[in-house]
Amino acid sequence: MPQMRMVADVITGAQIDPRSHHLQPARGQGAGVTRNTAPDADSLILMAGFFDDENQVRLVRRDGEVAHRWSLDYFAHFPDRTTRVCDLATPLHVDLHGVHLTPEGALLANYEYCGTVKLDACGSVLWRLDEPTHHSLVAAEAGGYWILGRDAWRASAHPDRLPPFSHAGGQQILLEDALLNVSETGEILDEISIPQLMVDGGLAALLTANGENFPLPEMQQFEIVHANQATELPAALAEAFPQFQPGDIAMSLREMNLVFVFDPETREIKWHQTGPWLRQHDAEFRPDGRISVFNNNVYRTAYPGDQTDLSVPFSTNILAIDPATGATEVLFGEAPGQEMLSVVRGQHQILNDGLLITEFDAGRVIEVDGSGQIVWEYVNAQGAAQVGEITNSAVIPADYLQSDWAACNQ
Repeated sequence: MPQMRMVADVITGAQIDPRSHHLQPARGQGAGVTRNTAPDADSLILMAGFFDDENQVRLVRRDGEVAHRWSLDYFAHFPDRTTRVCDLATPLHVDLHGVHLTPEGALLANYEYCGTVKLDACGSVLWRLDEPTHHSLVAAEAGGYWILGRDAWRASAHPDRLPPFSHAGGQQILLEDALLNVSETGEILDEISIPQLMVDGGLAALLTANGENFPLPEMQQFEIVHANQATELPAALAEAFPQFQPGDIAMSLREMNLVFVFDPETREIKWHQTGPWLRQHDAEFRPDGRISVFNNNVYRTAYPGDQTDLSVPFSTNILAIDPATGATEVLFGEAPGQEMLSVVRGQHQILNDGLLITEFDAGRVIEVDGSGQIVWEYVNAQGAAQVGEITNSAVIPADYLQSDWAACNQ
Protein backbone atom coordinates (compact mmCIF):
# COMPACT_ATOMS: atom_id res chain seq x y z
CA MET A 1 0.00 0.00 0.00
CA PRO A 2 1.57 3.37 -0.97
CA GLN A 3 2.24 5.51 2.06
CA MET A 4 1.87 9.22 2.58
CA ARG A 5 2.94 10.50 5.98
CA MET A 6 -0.01 11.93 7.86
CA VAL A 7 1.41 14.97 9.61
CA ALA A 8 -0.89 16.95 11.85
CA ASP A 9 -0.73 20.72 11.61
CA VAL A 10 1.34 22.43 14.25
CA ILE A 11 -1.13 23.72 16.81
CA THR A 12 -0.69 27.39 17.48
CA GLY A 13 -2.22 29.65 20.06
CA ALA A 14 -0.01 29.19 23.12
CA GLN A 15 -2.46 31.28 25.13
CA ILE A 16 -4.84 28.29 25.19
CA ASP A 17 -4.16 26.00 28.12
CA PRO A 18 -3.24 22.63 26.53
CA ARG A 19 -4.79 20.89 29.55
CA SER A 20 -8.20 21.85 28.20
CA HIS A 21 -7.80 19.21 25.49
CA HIS A 22 -8.14 16.56 28.21
CA LEU A 23 -10.83 18.03 30.47
CA GLN A 24 -14.62 17.74 30.53
CA PRO A 25 -17.32 19.32 32.71
CA ALA A 26 -17.85 17.46 35.98
CA ARG A 27 -21.17 15.77 36.65
CA GLY A 28 -21.20 15.91 40.43
CA GLN A 29 -20.24 12.25 40.77
CA GLY A 30 -17.50 12.73 43.34
CA ALA A 31 -13.73 12.24 43.22
CA GLY A 32 -11.46 9.21 43.31
CA VAL A 33 -12.93 5.93 44.48
CA THR A 34 -16.56 6.71 45.31
CA ARG A 35 -17.80 3.12 45.59
CA ASN A 36 -15.94 -0.04 46.56
CA THR A 37 -17.94 -3.15 47.32
CA ALA A 38 -16.37 -5.43 44.71
CA PRO A 39 -15.64 -8.88 46.15
CA ASP A 40 -12.31 -9.16 44.28
CA ALA A 41 -10.27 -6.89 46.52
CA ASP A 42 -6.85 -8.10 45.31
CA SER A 43 -7.16 -7.20 41.63
CA LEU A 44 -5.84 -3.92 40.25
CA ILE A 45 -7.46 -1.48 37.83
CA LEU A 46 -5.44 -0.24 34.86
CA MET A 47 -6.48 3.23 33.65
CA ALA A 48 -5.18 5.37 30.79
CA GLY A 49 -6.00 9.04 30.54
CA PHE A 50 -5.15 12.47 31.91
CA PHE A 51 -3.65 12.29 35.41
CA ASP A 52 -1.19 14.59 37.19
CA ASP A 53 -1.33 17.07 34.27
CA GLU A 54 0.07 14.53 31.82
CA ASN A 55 -0.87 11.59 29.65
CA GLN A 56 -0.49 8.71 32.05
CA VAL A 57 -1.26 5.06 32.56
CA ARG A 58 -1.66 3.95 36.13
CA LEU A 59 -2.48 0.85 38.11
CA VAL A 60 -4.63 1.53 41.16
CA ARG A 61 -5.67 -0.65 44.03
CA ARG A 62 -9.32 -0.95 44.94
CA ASP A 63 -8.98 1.83 47.52
CA GLY A 64 -7.56 4.19 44.88
CA GLU A 65 -3.91 3.98 45.93
CA VAL A 66 -1.61 4.14 42.90
CA ALA A 67 0.42 0.94 42.71
CA HIS A 68 2.41 1.95 39.62
CA ARG A 69 2.35 4.61 36.91
CA TRP A 70 3.84 5.28 33.51
CA SER A 71 4.27 8.85 32.25
CA LEU A 72 3.53 9.09 28.53
CA ASP A 73 5.29 12.02 26.85
CA TYR A 74 5.03 11.96 23.07
CA PHE A 75 8.09 14.15 22.58
CA ALA A 76 10.21 11.97 24.87
CA HIS A 77 9.10 8.73 23.25
CA PHE A 78 9.44 10.07 19.68
CA PRO A 79 12.38 12.46 20.10
CA ASP A 80 13.11 13.04 16.39
CA ARG A 81 10.71 15.75 15.29
CA THR A 82 11.57 15.22 11.62
CA THR A 83 10.17 11.67 11.65
CA ARG A 84 7.20 12.09 14.00
CA VAL A 85 3.81 11.37 12.52
CA CYS A 86 2.36 14.38 14.36
CA ASP A 87 4.07 17.76 14.50
CA LEU A 88 2.59 19.32 17.62
CA ALA A 89 3.23 22.43 19.70
CA THR A 90 3.09 20.46 22.97
CA PRO A 91 2.87 16.78 23.91
CA LEU A 92 -0.49 17.55 25.52
CA HIS A 93 -1.98 18.08 22.07
CA VAL A 94 -2.21 14.31 21.70
CA ASP A 95 -3.82 11.81 24.03
CA LEU A 96 -3.81 8.07 24.62
CA HIS A 97 -6.25 5.65 23.02
CA GLY A 98 -5.50 1.96 23.18
CA VAL A 99 -3.28 0.36 25.83
CA HIS A 100 -2.19 -3.14 26.77
CA LEU A 101 -0.28 -4.44 29.79
CA THR A 102 1.74 -7.64 29.39
CA PRO A 103 2.23 -10.18 32.20
CA GLU A 104 5.87 -9.08 32.36
CA GLY A 105 4.74 -5.56 33.23
CA ALA A 106 5.53 -4.04 29.82
CA LEU A 107 3.08 -1.42 28.58
CA LEU A 108 1.97 -0.72 25.01
CA ALA A 109 0.13 2.51 24.28
CA ASN A 110 -1.21 4.35 21.24
CA TYR A 111 -0.70 8.07 20.98
CA GLU A 112 -3.91 8.77 19.09
CA TYR A 113 -3.10 8.93 15.34
CA CYS A 114 0.55 9.63 16.23
CA GLY A 115 2.28 6.32 17.01
CA THR A 116 2.63 3.35 19.34
CA VAL A 117 5.25 2.80 22.01
CA LYS A 118 6.18 -0.24 24.06
CA LEU A 119 7.72 0.49 27.46
CA ASP A 120 9.24 -1.89 29.95
CA ALA A 121 7.97 -2.06 33.52
CA CYS A 122 10.18 0.86 34.51
CA GLY A 123 9.16 3.06 31.57
CA SER A 124 12.14 2.62 29.24
CA VAL A 125 11.34 2.41 25.52
CA LEU A 126 11.54 -1.12 24.09
CA TRP A 127 10.34 -0.07 20.65
CA ARG A 128 8.30 2.58 18.92
CA LEU A 129 6.05 2.39 15.86
CA ASP A 130 6.11 5.72 14.03
CA GLU A 131 2.78 5.21 12.28
CA PRO A 132 -0.65 6.90 12.67
CA THR A 133 -1.98 4.20 14.98
CA HIS A 134 -5.19 4.83 16.86
CA HIS A 135 -8.06 3.66 19.05
CA SER A 136 -7.49 -0.08 19.41
CA LEU A 137 -4.53 -2.15 20.60
CA VAL A 138 -5.09 -5.78 21.62
CA ALA A 139 -2.90 -8.84 22.02
CA ALA A 140 -3.15 -11.53 19.33
CA GLU A 141 -3.50 -15.06 20.65
CA ALA A 142 -0.76 -16.32 18.32
CA GLY A 143 1.61 -13.61 19.53
CA GLY A 144 2.05 -9.96 18.68
CA TYR A 145 -0.73 -7.41 18.49
CA TRP A 146 -3.65 -6.16 16.43
CA ILE A 147 -3.45 -2.35 16.17
CA LEU A 148 -5.56 0.02 14.12
CA GLY A 149 -3.60 2.22 11.74
CA ARG A 150 -4.32 4.73 9.04
CA ASP A 151 -2.98 5.63 5.62
CA ALA A 152 -3.35 9.11 4.17
CA TRP A 153 -3.22 9.63 0.43
CA ARG A 154 -4.07 12.24 -2.14
CA ALA A 155 -6.96 11.31 -4.42
CA SER A 156 -5.47 12.97 -7.49
CA ALA A 157 -2.29 10.89 -7.14
CA HIS A 158 -4.14 7.55 -6.91
CA PRO A 159 -7.26 7.87 -9.10
CA ASP A 160 -7.81 4.10 -9.30
CA ARG A 161 -6.96 3.18 -5.74
CA LEU A 162 -10.37 3.08 -4.08
CA PRO A 163 -13.18 4.34 -6.33
CA PRO A 164 -15.43 6.19 -5.98
CA PHE A 165 -13.52 7.94 -3.14
CA SER A 166 -10.41 8.36 -5.26
CA HIS A 167 -12.58 10.01 -7.95
CA ALA A 168 -13.07 13.02 -5.71
CA GLY A 169 -10.13 14.58 -7.49
CA GLY A 170 -8.32 17.76 -6.53
CA GLN A 171 -5.76 17.88 -3.75
CA GLN A 172 -7.90 16.20 -1.13
CA ILE A 173 -6.23 13.81 1.27
CA LEU A 174 -8.30 10.73 2.06
CA LEU A 175 -7.90 8.82 5.31
CA GLU A 176 -8.01 5.04 4.94
CA ASP A 177 -8.09 2.98 8.13
CA ALA A 178 -6.23 -0.32 8.27
CA LEU A 179 -5.70 -3.18 10.69
CA LEU A 180 -2.05 -3.85 11.46
CA ASN A 181 -0.66 -7.16 12.68
CA VAL A 182 2.41 -6.13 14.68
CA SER A 183 5.03 -8.51 16.04
CA GLU A 184 6.26 -8.67 19.64
CA THR A 185 9.26 -6.64 18.50
CA GLY A 186 7.28 -3.90 16.76
CA GLU A 187 7.45 -5.02 13.12
CA ILE A 188 4.37 -4.70 10.90
CA LEU A 189 3.69 -8.22 9.62
CA ASP A 190 0.46 -7.52 7.76
CA GLU A 191 -1.74 -4.55 6.88
CA ILE A 192 -5.40 -4.96 5.99
CA SER A 193 -7.18 -2.01 4.39
CA ILE A 194 -10.61 -1.85 5.99
CA PRO A 195 -12.36 -0.04 3.09
CA GLN A 196 -10.83 -2.48 0.59
CA LEU A 197 -11.87 -5.37 2.83
CA MET A 198 -15.46 -4.09 2.66
CA VAL A 199 -15.39 -3.70 -1.12
CA ASP A 200 -13.96 -7.18 -1.62
CA GLY A 201 -16.38 -8.63 0.94
CA GLY A 202 -19.52 -7.34 -0.77
CA LEU A 203 -20.16 -4.34 1.52
CA ALA A 204 -19.49 -1.57 -1.01
CA ALA A 205 -23.13 -0.50 -0.67
CA LEU A 206 -22.59 0.21 3.03
CA LEU A 207 -19.20 1.79 2.45
CA THR A 208 -20.69 4.36 0.08
CA ALA A 209 -24.04 4.92 1.83
CA ASN A 210 -23.12 8.37 3.08
CA GLY A 211 -24.87 10.76 0.74
CA GLU A 212 -21.67 11.96 -0.94
CA ASN A 213 -21.59 13.16 -4.51
CA PHE A 214 -18.22 11.57 -5.11
CA PRO A 215 -16.93 13.32 -8.25
CA LEU A 216 -17.17 16.75 -6.65
CA PRO A 217 -13.99 18.24 -5.18
CA GLU A 218 -15.97 19.52 -2.20
CA MET A 219 -16.66 15.99 -0.96
CA GLN A 220 -16.79 16.03 2.84
CA GLN A 221 -16.09 12.36 3.65
CA PHE A 222 -12.30 12.57 3.94
CA GLU A 223 -12.33 9.84 6.58
CA ILE A 224 -13.54 6.85 4.58
CA VAL A 225 -14.40 4.81 7.66
CA HIS A 226 -13.88 5.51 11.33
CA ALA A 227 -12.65 2.21 12.75
CA ASN A 228 -12.51 2.21 16.54
CA GLN A 229 -12.01 -1.40 17.66
CA ALA A 230 -10.69 -4.72 16.40
CA THR A 231 -11.15 -7.68 18.74
CA GLU A 232 -9.94 -11.24 18.15
CA LEU A 233 -12.12 -14.26 18.95
CA PRO A 234 -10.04 -16.36 21.38
CA ALA A 235 -10.04 -20.15 21.17
CA ALA A 236 -11.57 -20.36 24.65
CA LEU A 237 -14.78 -18.67 23.39
CA ALA A 238 -14.95 -20.20 19.92
CA GLU A 239 -17.39 -22.94 20.90
CA ALA A 240 -19.99 -20.27 21.70
CA PHE A 241 -19.71 -18.92 18.13
CA PRO A 242 -20.16 -21.88 15.73
CA GLN A 243 -20.43 -19.52 12.76
CA PHE A 244 -16.93 -18.17 13.43
CA GLN A 245 -13.43 -19.55 13.96
CA PRO A 246 -10.73 -18.74 16.54
CA GLY A 247 -8.75 -15.77 15.31
CA ASP A 248 -11.68 -14.10 13.53
CA ILE A 249 -11.87 -10.35 14.13
CA ALA A 250 -14.86 -8.28 15.23
CA MET A 251 -14.55 -4.79 13.75
CA SER A 252 -16.46 -1.67 14.84
CA LEU A 253 -16.93 1.23 12.40
CA ARG A 254 -18.47 4.29 14.01
CA GLU A 255 -19.45 6.33 10.96
CA MET A 256 -21.64 3.54 9.56
CA ASN A 257 -23.03 2.24 12.87
CA LEU A 258 -21.54 -1.02 11.63
CA VAL A 259 -20.08 -4.10 13.28
CA PHE A 260 -18.76 -7.02 11.24
CA VAL A 261 -16.72 -10.19 11.78
CA PHE A 262 -14.08 -11.33 9.31
CA ASP A 263 -11.28 -13.84 8.88
CA PRO A 264 -7.95 -11.95 8.71
CA GLU A 265 -6.35 -14.79 6.74
CA THR A 266 -8.93 -15.22 3.97
CA ARG A 267 -10.44 -11.70 4.29
CA GLU A 268 -13.92 -13.25 4.27
CA ILE A 269 -16.60 -11.16 6.00
CA LYS A 270 -18.73 -13.72 7.83
CA TRP A 271 -21.33 -11.51 9.51
CA HIS A 272 -22.28 -7.86 9.66
CA GLN A 273 -25.01 -5.66 11.08
CA THR A 274 -25.82 -1.96 11.09
CA GLY A 275 -27.41 -0.78 14.34
CA PRO A 276 -29.54 -0.58 16.38
CA TRP A 277 -26.51 0.96 18.11
CA LEU A 278 -25.52 4.51 17.19
CA ARG A 279 -21.87 5.61 16.80
CA GLN A 280 -20.77 2.59 18.82
CA HIS A 281 -17.33 1.62 20.06
CA ASP A 282 -15.58 -1.49 21.33
CA ALA A 283 -17.21 -4.62 19.92
CA GLU A 284 -16.39 -7.60 22.17
CA PHE A 285 -17.04 -11.35 21.99
CA ARG A 286 -18.93 -12.64 25.04
CA PRO A 287 -18.86 -16.14 26.56
CA ASP A 288 -22.62 -16.47 25.94
CA GLY A 289 -22.21 -16.34 22.15
CA ARG A 290 -23.20 -12.70 21.78
CA ILE A 291 -21.25 -9.61 20.76
CA SER A 292 -21.57 -6.54 22.95
CA VAL A 293 -20.75 -2.94 22.09
CA PHE A 294 -20.29 0.30 23.95
CA ASN A 295 -23.32 2.01 22.44
CA ASN A 296 -22.66 5.77 22.59
CA ASN A 297 -26.23 6.18 21.34
CA VAL A 298 -25.88 9.93 20.77
CA TYR A 299 -24.73 12.12 17.90
CA ARG A 300 -21.72 14.41 17.94
CA THR A 301 -24.02 17.44 17.96
CA ALA A 302 -23.95 16.86 21.73
CA TYR A 303 -20.18 17.56 21.71
CA PRO A 304 -19.79 21.23 20.69
CA GLY A 305 -16.22 22.44 20.94
CA ASP A 306 -15.15 18.97 22.15
CA GLN A 307 -17.03 19.50 25.40
CA THR A 308 -19.98 17.27 26.27
CA ASP A 309 -23.37 18.97 26.41
CA LEU A 310 -24.75 17.66 29.69
CA SER A 311 -28.27 18.86 28.88
CA VAL A 312 -28.85 16.03 26.40
CA PRO A 313 -30.36 12.71 27.58
CA PHE A 314 -27.94 10.29 29.21
CA SER A 315 -28.63 7.50 26.72
CA THR A 316 -25.31 5.63 26.46
CA ASN A 317 -25.52 1.90 27.21
CA ILE A 318 -23.89 -1.49 26.76
CA LEU A 319 -25.81 -3.41 24.10
CA ALA A 320 -25.47 -7.12 23.24
CA ILE A 321 -26.54 -8.81 20.02
CA ASP A 322 -26.87 -12.46 19.10
CA PRO A 323 -25.24 -12.70 15.64
CA ALA A 324 -27.22 -15.88 14.92
CA THR A 325 -30.66 -14.35 15.51
CA GLY A 326 -30.19 -10.57 15.58
CA ALA A 327 -31.83 -10.37 19.02
CA THR A 328 -30.51 -7.51 21.16
CA GLU A 329 -30.47 -6.73 24.87
CA VAL A 330 -29.29 -3.72 26.86
CA LEU A 331 -26.93 -5.10 29.51
CA PHE A 332 -26.38 -1.83 31.35
CA GLY A 333 -27.57 1.75 30.97
CA GLU A 334 -31.37 1.60 31.07
CA ALA A 335 -32.27 1.15 34.74
CA PRO A 336 -32.33 4.00 37.29
CA GLY A 337 -28.85 4.58 38.66
CA GLN A 338 -27.23 3.29 35.47
CA GLU A 339 -27.31 6.57 33.52
CA MET A 340 -24.28 7.17 31.28
CA LEU A 341 -23.33 9.68 28.59
CA SER A 342 -20.23 9.35 26.43
CA VAL A 343 -20.64 11.20 23.16
CA VAL A 344 -17.28 9.97 21.89
CA ARG A 345 -15.07 6.99 22.74
CA GLY A 346 -15.87 4.56 25.55
CA GLN A 347 -14.95 0.98 26.32
CA HIS A 348 -16.11 -2.09 28.25
CA GLN A 349 -14.32 -5.19 29.50
CA ILE A 350 -16.25 -8.42 29.98
CA LEU A 351 -15.61 -9.94 33.41
CA ASN A 352 -16.56 -13.32 34.86
CA ASP A 353 -19.63 -11.77 36.49
CA GLY A 354 -20.22 -8.32 35.09
CA LEU A 355 -18.48 -5.52 33.23
CA LEU A 356 -15.84 -2.86 33.65
CA ILE A 357 -17.00 0.26 31.80
CA THR A 358 -14.96 3.30 30.79
CA GLU A 359 -17.18 6.37 30.42
CA PHE A 360 -14.74 8.61 28.58
CA ASP A 361 -16.50 11.97 28.77
CA ALA A 362 -17.26 11.53 32.46
CA GLY A 363 -13.68 10.62 33.40
CA ARG A 364 -15.27 7.65 35.08
CA VAL A 365 -14.65 3.91 35.40
CA ILE A 366 -17.29 1.63 36.90
CA GLU A 367 -17.44 -2.08 37.61
CA VAL A 368 -20.91 -3.61 37.57
CA ASP A 369 -21.88 -7.11 38.66
CA GLY A 370 -24.09 -9.57 36.84
CA SER A 371 -27.24 -7.97 38.24
CA GLY A 372 -26.28 -4.51 37.00
CA GLN A 373 -25.24 -3.12 40.38
CA ILE A 374 -22.24 -0.79 40.50
CA VAL A 375 -19.67 -2.37 42.85
CA TRP A 376 -16.69 -0.10 42.13
CA GLU A 377 -16.49 3.44 40.83
CA TYR A 378 -13.65 5.86 40.15
CA VAL A 379 -14.03 9.49 39.06
CA ASN A 380 -10.99 11.37 37.77
CA ALA A 381 -11.91 14.73 39.29
CA GLN A 382 -9.78 17.74 38.35
CA GLY A 383 -11.08 20.25 40.85
CA ALA A 384 -14.77 20.79 41.54
CA ALA A 385 -15.84 21.73 38.00
CA GLN A 386 -13.89 19.37 35.73
CA VAL A 387 -12.86 15.77 35.21
CA GLY A 388 -9.91 14.36 33.33
CA GLU A 389 -10.81 12.09 30.43
CA ILE A 390 -10.15 8.35 30.78
CA THR A 391 -9.81 6.45 27.52
CA ASN A 392 -9.15 2.87 28.61
CA SER A 393 -9.40 0.68 31.69
CA ALA A 394 -9.05 -3.00 32.56
CA VAL A 395 -9.24 -5.23 35.62
CA ILE A 396 -5.83 -6.83 36.16
CA PRO A 397 -6.19 -10.05 38.19
CA ALA A 398 -3.84 -10.54 41.12
CA ASP A 399 -2.14 -13.52 39.47
CA TYR A 400 -1.68 -11.88 36.06
CA LEU A 401 1.48 -9.87 36.63
CA GLN A 402 4.95 -11.36 36.94
CA SER A 403 6.56 -8.04 37.94
CA ASP A 404 6.24 -6.02 41.14
CA TRP A 405 8.36 -3.08 39.85
CA ALA A 406 10.65 -3.28 42.87
CA ALA A 407 13.71 -2.88 40.63
CA CYS A 408 12.32 0.37 39.22
CA ASN A 409 12.71 2.08 42.61
CA GLN A 410 16.33 1.06 43.17
